[in-house]
Amino acid sequence: MDAVAALYDTGRHELSEEIVASLGRSIFGGNDLKPATWVHQGLAKISYRALKWTTKSAVVEDASGAKVTVFSNKLMERSGHPYARSLLDSSRSDISKLVEGGDPMNANYMMLAPEIRSSCGLWDKLFLDSVQGKDVRLRLALETRAMYEEAARRLQKKAPVRLKAVAAGTGLSLILAYDRLIRDGFSPDLISATITDREEANIEKCNRLLDSLATTRENRRSGRLGCGIAAETEDIFWESLHPDAAKIEPHDVVTAIGILEYFQGFSYSTSGQRLKIAAPVDSATAHDLVVVLYRMLTESGSLIVNTMRNHPSTRILELFGRRFVYRAREDLQALLASVNFRPERLVGSGNIYDVEVYRKKQKTEDAGEAQSRK
Repeated sequence: MDAVAALYDTGRHELSEEIVASLGRSIFGGNDLKPATWVHQGLAKISYRALKWTTKSAVVEDASGAKVTVFSNKLMERSGHPYARSLLDSSRSDISKLVEGGDPMNANYMMLAPEIRSSCGLWDKLFLDSVQGKDVRLRLALETRAMYEEAARRLQKKAPVRLKAVAAGTGLSLILAYDRLIRDGFSPDLISATITDREEANIEKCNRLLDSLATTRENRRSGRLGCGIAAETEDIFWESLHPDAAKIEPHDVVTAIGILEYFQGFSYSTSGQRLKIAAPVDSATAHDLVVVLYRMLTESGSLIVNTMRNHPSTRILELFGRRFVYRAREDLQALLASVNFRPERLVGSGNIYDVEVYRKKQKTEDAGEAQSRK
């Protein structure tokens, strides 16, 4: 958590750059980042059972009068660890089913840096070196590599590229990919990168980091058009609710990691089904989301997404009120095929997540497929 505070602090540019450089070396340095072993998976099963027996919950009213569920667990409370606190604290009622990222999630990412990892305490390793923790770090690394590779492939042809990270929290993955592209000698005049999130606090933190790094500070973009990198608050469904709004130029690469698992439809299971509880019907579905993502992309644009599998580590999160939609690769493929995406490649897999690249079909592909069916 000290590393997270330092990374996003103002006035500590050198330290922020050192942390980003270390994370970049871990992700791009050729070291194999591996998912948790069978030993960790066994510990996850034991932890789940222990927490299931010892966690209590109660329904209370928040300041607005809405009913929220609060959780208690003496062992986790005694740990004093911020990640434990984030699980026990109830979220705002309007987003109570989401796993809020924030500092605890970024603390997980910090474990990629060997200099920081060596300073971790017992509770850091218990919470952040779990199966879920290792998979989250692997997912970040795979997402960052995929974004870099998709952008570099276009830039090597001297073509401009527009990148976007959707619901990106503090946007660390896109920042790492952008930093690497600039350091590898690609022209910043050919790159437009945008980080969006609906939470203003996340964007404020992201902008502090953009101000700290030389590669991003010197290439900040004001407004939505032009080259450079920017972070802005955005509800990705806003445009669909306002069809008369001015259309934004589409992007070549969009990453939507860690968001689809909160939207219903095209799944093999959900938390509600597993727990045998009635899940509220959401106004927006997974299909609605991928329609928006489809509109964001140019023809033959790349979409980076992840699956999510039911696992004891995610069941631990369910104990604290988190709810997920579980999709295997075939479920994700069916979902994206419904709006004309085709699978391009599997970037990598963990115990819980697969990271995949999908390609938006070109109109010529659709015409060719129609002709072949005839």
